[in-house]
Formats: sequence, structure tokens, C-alpha cells
Amino acid sequence: MTNNPLVSIVVCCYNRRHTLEHTMQSVFSQHYKPVEIVVLDDGSTDSTPDLIATYGDRVRYNRQENQGIAVTRTNACRLTKGEFIAFQDDDDLMPPQRISTLMKALDQYPSAVLAVGDWAFIDSEGNLTGKRSQFKNRIDETELIERSLLIEDGYTAVLWPCLTPVPHTTLFRRADGERIDWFDPHFFHACSDTDFFARLGRLGPIVYVPEIVSYYRYGHSSIWKKKYLSEYSRFLLFEKHLLSLRAEQKDLRKRLQFRMLQTIKLLAYYSREETKLASLISKYSLKKGLSLIGIKNQIELKLWTLIRLPILRRRQG
Repeated sequence: MTNNPLVSIVVCCYNRRHTLEHTMQSVFSQHYKPVEIVVLDDGSTDSTPDLIATYGDRVRYNRQENQGIAVTRTNACRLTKGEFIAFQDDDDLMPPQRISTLMKALDQYPSAVLAVGDWAFIDSEGNLTGKRSQFKNRIDETELIERSLLIEDGYTAVLWPCLTPVPHTTLFRRADGERIDWFDPHFFHACSDTDFFARLGRLGPIVYVPEIVSYYRYGHSSIWKKKYLSEYSRFLLFEKHLLSLRAEQKDLRKRLQFRMLQTIKLLAYYSREETKLASLISKYSLKKGLSLIGIKNQIELKLWTLIRLPILRRRQG
């Protein structure tokens, strides 16, 4: 018998039967015990249900009408019974030591609300490409040599960003997800995960583990290929958190204002590709965001729009 706490592995899937089988094999191969595997199908129209049916009672399978990733992750988390939750995307892979590595870090630092590891890139066939994620830190890198690092200000670390928690590299307590009311459905396209982990970081420190805990499939169909919607998602992220910052968080405010300025520039640049969407978003959403970046950034944006953007547009063709 083991005294380990139950971990719920949450797999949210949608029309990726062709990669899901490989993903599920990696989930079943976890060294850590005990786990429950919760699969929530966001309305797949391919043969995903047939595949999951072959796993029998090893998986708890649920299906819903298509509602998008933010709502789906929240619904899936509410189905779990474990003390801890580990997400697994339906096209990526888990190394066998993923959960045990992150659980060890949380055991080492009980005050941490989130454990985050690195990921390595794989190609469409599942082969390693040699690339991996990088820890963007403002801390002496010698502190990271073969050991975990406790980051006291988890909120700033996510939004700066010093590190980039993504669902397939993390482990956290279910109770903490409940405390922040899970994922924000206003992020209808992207960034709901960044917002979620930033809000977790408000609750306490984050422990970073300098080990590969996920294999990320590079080059497949991705929401990030929709450039205008992706940048608008970042805009919503910066807007939400600029509005919630405390007065003493001056450095983070300046940083988010700078990041929002760059995002607004990209929205202007990509607007030619999405004219109807850009017109709708500009009319209803950008005005409030512009007021949050400060006078200096507003002036820079105006000059960039008048001088630099026309040059970029000519190059764009």
C-alpha cells in the first residue's frame, strides 16, 4: 500500500484521435501511484469516443458539447477526486517520472502552490527535436544547478514572465484551484492558462524544477496560428491584471504596460488579415486598454502608428 495522495490526471480532448492514443499510452506509463485518469471530450466529431472505450475502467470518460478550452478545463477539474491535479494535453506526451518529479518538489517546499517543470519539443512523429523550454529568470543561474528553486512571488514570475507555466508541465492542489474559481471563461481563445497560473501565484510561491516533465508536440495545428486572436487574448490578459494590481506593484505595472503596448502594435499590424474581427474588437475593447498603458506609451504608440506602421504595411504587401 502507498500513502501517496491521489493525483487526478486531466486530459481534455477535441478531435485529435490521431495523437490521443500516443498521449494516453504516456499517461498510463506514469511511475507515480495512485492516479485517476479523467478524460473530458469537448464534443469531438472524430473517433475519439471509440478509442477511449477501449481503455475500459482505467479511464473516467465524460463528453460535453463544444465549449472551448477554458470551460472544458474547469468542468474537467470539477469531475476530479484527487488531492492534486496534473493536466495533459491531447497531443503531447508525459515522461514516466512527470508526476513523481513534481510531487517531490512540492514535498520539498510545502508552501508552494504550484510545481512547474520544463518541456522538450517533439515533432509531429513524436521524435525529439533537440529544443527545450528556457527559464527566463532574473536570478543568478547558479542557483538552478540540479535542484528545484522556490520563487516567492509566483504572481510576478508568471506575468513578467520569468517562467512560463503551461498545463502540461504543472502540478497543483485541487483545493487551490477551487479557491481561485478555476479558469476564466472570458478568455475564449487563449491565455486562460496563463491567467489561471498567475492567480495561483497570488496564493503563494511557485517551485521551479529544472527537469523535462513534458514532451510538447511542435508544428501541429494550434490556436497560436490565429495571430490576431492570439494577440487579443494577450491584450485581455494584460488588461485584466493591470486593473487588479496594487499601488505598490509599480515595477510589474510598468512591465505589463510595456507588454500591452507591444501587443497593441501587433494587433494593428495583423488587423489587415482580420478586418471584420479587428473592427469589432477595436470598437468595443481597445479603448479601455489604451487608457491603462500610460501617457508615455500612448505617445509612443501614436508615433509608431503614424510612422512605423505604414512602412511595415508596405513590406507586408
